[in-house]
Amino acid sequence: MTRHFFRASAAAAALLTGLAAQAQPIDDLPETRRAEAVEEIIILAPVTTRNRTEGINPELVYGQEFFQRFEPLSVGDALKRVPGVSFTTDVGEFDDPGLRGLANGFTQILINGRPIPSAGGGDGTARSVFVDRIPAELVDRIEVIRSPSADIDAQGVAGTINIILKDGANLPDGGYVRGGAIYYRPTVDGDDGTIRGLGAVGYAGSALDDKLNFSVNLNAQQRFNQKFSIQEEFDPEKRANVGAARDALAFDAADSLVGDGEVRAIQSDVRENFDIAVNADIAYRFDAGHDLSLRGFYINTDRTEREDGLVFEDAPDNLVEIGAQDTQFDQENFGLDARYTHRLGDATDLFLRAAYTKFDNLQTETDLEAEPDDLGGALPDEAGFRTRYSVADLPLPGDEQEIFDIEDAEWQLEASAERRLTGLAQRLGLADLAAKAGFQARLKDRNSSLQVFGFDDGQVDLSDPTPSDLGGVFDVTENRYDSFVMVTWQLTDRLELETGARFEVTRTTLDGIADGAPRSAQTNDFNANPSAHLRYTINDWASARLSYAQTVRRPEFNQRVPFSLDDQPDDLDVTTGNPDLEIETSDGVDAGLEFSLPGRGVMGVNGFYRRVDNVIQLVNLGPTGETEIDDGDVIVGDAFRFDNVGTADVWGVEFDLSTPLGFIGLPDTGLFANYTYLRSELDNTFTQSKVQLNGQPDYVFNVGGTHSVPAWGLSFGASYQRQGDAFSYFRDEIQRSTVSGNLEAFVEKRLLPGVILRLSANNILDAETIESEENFDGPITGGQRDNYEIEREEAQRRIQLTLRAVF
Repeated sequence: MTRHFFRASAAAAALLTGLAAQAQPIDDLPETRRAEAVEEIIILAPVTTRNRTEGINPELVYGQEFFQRFEPLSVGDALKRVPGVSFTTDVGEFDDPGLRGLANGFTQILINGRPIPSAGGGDGTARSVFVDRIPAELVDRIEVIRSPSADIDAQGVAGTINIILKDGANLPDGGYVRGGAIYYRPTVDGDDGTIRGLGAVGYAGSALDDKLNFSVNLNAQQRFNQKFSIQEEFDPEKRANVGAARDALAFDAADSLVGDGEVRAIQSDVRENFDIAVNADIAYRFDAGHDLSLRGFYINTDRTEREDGLVFEDAPDNLVEIGAQDTQFDQENFGLDARYTHRLGDATDLFLRAAYTKFDNLQTETDLEAEPDDLGGALPDEAGFRTRYSVADLPLPGDEQEIFDIEDAEWQLEASAERRLTGLAQRLGLADLAAKAGFQARLKDRNSSLQVFGFDDGQVDLSDPTPSDLGGVFDVTENRYDSFVMVTWQLTDRLELETGARFEVTRTTLDGIADGAPRSAQTNDFNANPSAHLRYTINDWASARLSYAQTVRRPEFNQRVPFSLDDQPDDLDVTTGNPDLEIETSDGVDAGLEFSLPGRGVMGVNGFYRRVDNVIQLVNLGPTGETEIDDGDVIVGDAFRFDNVGTADVWGVEFDLSTPLGFIGLPDTGLFANYTYLRSELDNTFTQSKVQLNGQPDYVFNVGGTHSVPAWGLSFGASYQRQGDAFSYFRDEIQRSTVSGNLEAFVEKRLLPGVILRLSANNILDAETIESEENFDGPITGGQRDNYEIEREEAQRRIQLTLRAVF
């Protein structure tokens, strides 16, 4: 275990530091700022607030000091405190963030302003980026771009989260070290908890009169998450409605009301993660002010997941099934990034960039299950299961093995020019004028294989693979050729306008194998996305913004891949990809005010609206002709296809506050709070009515505070986050998700100059999710309820001790 830990610590920091954006060299800064830069490695400021927004387009900026005191393990862990960000994944997991409550490709994730490759979700076809693999230790700041400028990829319909990483080459000469331990309290009685480690070390230096800067960074952390869940299925004839079934869910078997025709299942889910990364970068500044930099990174992630469970029917002690699932992830990611900035006098900058990244992911999932009568001997019960979380001691035979193999390689090429047009501005009577134009190319090749293998005499039979219900073997080549132009108009000393347009050409080739036969399709898309942003400085402490931008949401690959998925969305159904799908487009408006408060405080309010056209939904094409008899009922299969159907409207109001309380005599106390009101409306093909978009909660809010005692070198604080209920609608299911609030806290003590010890706690309130499913026998519109399925899942508390030092 120790060997794994130190292997892991070295690499997570490195992965993303190599992608870090260029920043002003610290040696160019005045002495006071140099001291502050050193302090940024160890956050010691008495009160931290979000940064004021200086740009024309609406965005929020949160520096690392806003997050570090709570010691988040990943970027997803840190994003819990960002306004309007919600998560729809399992409790304790913060991987796929959704701005304004919208994930699933509506929210764009950038690293240093550039897109990054991803694993593509569970089946390799999604466009979401899982941010829980990015260590929070590497983040310099997080930008929430509510409405994009033309030089940013237009994919963020709900908004863009831009993760700016620390630039190791621009740290002061010397280094830093971080180490610690994490204690995970068990979810139920039965063991003493789990301890894991974390660590980071980095060194930066300079030479040639500070023209040459370089750094090497190592980071690692062991992440562990153990969850315990209870699921009960109730007969709709015995429960008045899904709410009554929700109230009937019992945490303990002794309290369970499960009877004839009903089901109770308990499950343990244990996830271990080891991330190993190494990064090196070097930058050279020429006498004329030109800059050349080269960065490289490598990361290897080993992750294991183990699920164990028992299923009871007709009574809470009538065991009918014992099952387990082992999943092994082997992920490898590396990349090189070269950038060159050439300055032509004081007015013109030329920028060139070339980057290559590659992502390999091999995921092996093995299902084991047995009926009690096949095992014999003593059988487990719920009480015994709760003491060991596992059925590994039972000889469970293999049922099937699913192997998911993906290789994603991408070239990124970029060139742009920016020029200040001072003379033209004077002739036009403007305070200032600047123009920027550029070209960006992304050349992606993704090879994906998702296949299922059976077992023969207890061994996996690799000779006869079949496609998974979620897909098979396919290759995707997606080439993007984007260009943009934008003009910044300083109309007066108080009024600024930015206008721009982005032109995106996408050429996609999809090749797949379905039923042993090759399938192929090509698509060509063109989108012209205009944008305009207006900023008016009302006075020294208030400003107003108004923005318009057209953004897009591209189809997931499986929605276009031209082969059929069996038993999707239900048994006997067949879903076929549609190569003729159009890209979803959105016209969006943002209007907001921002106020500067005493002592670096800031408060903002913003209203937004999005009109999304060409919404992609699953459409029923009619019966396939396949039928099956199940318990006397005739099941008829239907054919489905993805299509552009209808429009969606999304709107809401966002409020955020971050300020010291010096104006009421508490200069060492800080308060931060944000609240986002969320609504949307879609003509849903399954419900045949207007409903909210899947997974969007009604609200998201965060509130917290910090207090420092300078004389003691002591600080402490707490933060509370919660999101409202979210509904999702499928062909034969209505799902309601309730997530309880999360409370976290910290206390820190400065031991020596540059050395700090911090104790932090996460999930103090033992957060849980409750999923309520109202399942139907056939489509929702038929109204024939099959069962009510209620699941309660809880994650464990986390206590972390961290020591930070600079040298």
